[in-house]
Amino acid sequence: MNPMRHRILMSAAALLITLASSAAGAAPMLDSLPELSALSSRLELTPEQESKLAPLFQTRMAQLRGAKEQLDQATSRQAKRDILRKTKSAGDEFNRQVESVLSPSQQSEWRDMRKEFREKAKQRIDDASGSRKP
Repeated sequence: MNPMRHRILMSAAALLITLASSAAGAAPMLDSLPELSALSSRLELTPEQESKLAPLFQTRMAQLRGAKEQLDQATSRQAKRDILRKTKSAGDEFNRQVESVLSPSQQSEWRDMRKEFREKAKQRIDDASGSRKP
């Protein structure tokens, strides 16, 4: 399998496990998206940047909630994969839009934050997987 395909499938699987394993709905996935207040503090956003980012974050949260609902209703693996691909694509676009508002140093910090959130999500997945083993 080519490395890019493997990476996409692993990301999709991680997203699916995170969303599917949540008893509280989309909470774990939604928790992996930083709150704008935390972002503002850590990146030292200007009021103008905050006003540009607020609707982006609201839209992304709605997308994640919608993806969770669609996954809950999907009846086939292919349908779930399609939902995950669409969600990943929307996430990539979200990140591009966020970075377009940020300065170069803020972009670097944003990437670090995203890495931290991905690691936390992977840990939640590992914890959930570990709890299911006999």
